Amino acid sequence: MTVWTGDVVGGGTDSNIFMTLYGINGSTEEMQLDKKKARFEREQNDTFIMEILDIAPFTKMRIRIDGLGSRPEWFLERILLKNMNTGDLTMFYYGDWLSQRKGKKTLVCEMCAVIDEEEMMEWTSYTVAVKTSDILGAGTDANVFIIIFGENGDSGTLALKQSANWNKFERNNMDTFNFPDMLSLGHLCKLRVWHDNKGIFPGWHLSYVDVKDNSRDETFHFQCDCWLSKSEGDGQTVRDFACANNKIHDELEETTYEIVIETGNGGETRENVWLILEGRKNRSKEFLVENSSRQRAFRKGTTDTFEFDSIYLGDIASLCVGHLAREDRFIPKRELVWHVKTITITEMEYGNVYFFNCDCLIPLKRKRKYFKVFEVTKTTESFASKVQSLVPVKYEVIVTTGYEPGAGTDANVFVTIFGANGDTGKRELKQKMRNLFERGSTDRFFLETLELGELRK
Repeated sequence: MTVWTGDVVGGGTDSNIFMTLYGINGSTEEMQLDKKKARFEREQNDTFIMEILDIAPFTKMRIRIDGLGSRPEWFLERILLKNMNTGDLTMFYYGDWLSQRKGKKTLVCEMCAVIDEEEMMEWTSYTVAVKTSDILGAGTDANVFIIIFGENGDSGTLALKQSANWNKFERNNMDTFNFPDMLSLGHLCKLRVWHDNKGIFPGWHLSYVDVKDNSRDETFHFQCDCWLSKSEGDGQTVRDFACANNKIHDELEETTYEIVIETGNGGETRENVWLILEGRKNRSKEFLVENSSRQRAFRKGTTDTFEFDSIYLGDIASLCVGHLAREDRFIPKRELVWHVKTITITEMEYGNVYFFNCDCLIPLKRKRKYFKVFEVTKTTESFASKVQSLVPVKYEVIVTTGYEPGAGTDANVFVTIFGANGDTGKRELKQKMRNLFERGSTDRFFLETLELGELRK
């Protein structure tokens, strides 16, 4: 990673710098860039090694500074990422201040990835319309924030500050906010809304939020109908809402799988090949590919594509591959082998892709009891599939405080739960009229959020 600081007066910084990267295959967590002694000074480029998840090709980068230190501002020129394994280069251009006083007056910026002089994302503007409910005490005096989530990542924190209404978020009012010059998030799937609980009447009952992508001329609806209040409902001031535009389908019963088989240079075959797919929900029937002189498959260095109708298997975990002799073929005494290099399976309804890096010689046999089993190497979950998981659920969080002397606390305690589908955001663990987190005690809390998938941390 090479970072260029601009040649302007006061361009260097002492602030802490944080980076989040987004790519086709996901995003990283926010990472702090190591400052060391003389990094990020005026008219200077600094190069250092970073190890990150393999999410390339990259789509955008978010840089944030904390605005602390004797020089709290920074003029960021550009950033270059070079993959040390492949040599691939990705450039990110900014050329402006990260400052509360200068330039765009922000401490956060987003930069579009540029690969071979082509921008990897499109630019757009968003209009956010917020409807406060028409019930007693629905309005709020608190500061409200949102994060918009879509197929191209998230927007970062957006403060809902300037509305046409001088007094924002009043009962039965509609407030509109504009966010120009943003990188497009594509099709939207989730919205996080929260407030800072400040003001005389901070509790808020939110009816719904509409987010319009002005470039696409498409509006995404988020139905809310709940309290964000420490004194009403379940006491939570952070909520996640699924996009109502995205239809949640019933569980699939049948589907079609596309199977792409790459034959290596270690051996081709004129014989038949059979596969059985093993999913988390079901196992497929046998899929037999019959070779013939008219329709020849599995030549050296070639790729063959087939389609296979099956019951829905769920996430595919493994597959069995056999190399079967045709009944009319004479098999010589020397062992014949077929070199299967890779197999890629795409579930056609949702578009989930499963990669198998086989690179194996499979001997020709007359019976089906001889086969090879391959575990899935890599899975790419489609946006359409992820949307199906975004349904509201309740999680029970059970916290046990230790028995050590002084183990209990009077502090406010917060938790963030991370899963395959995202995270909960920062949630306070709170109950009315209870002394929590005492020595040797067990406390139970319920958090309502959108399904997180497999929990990670």
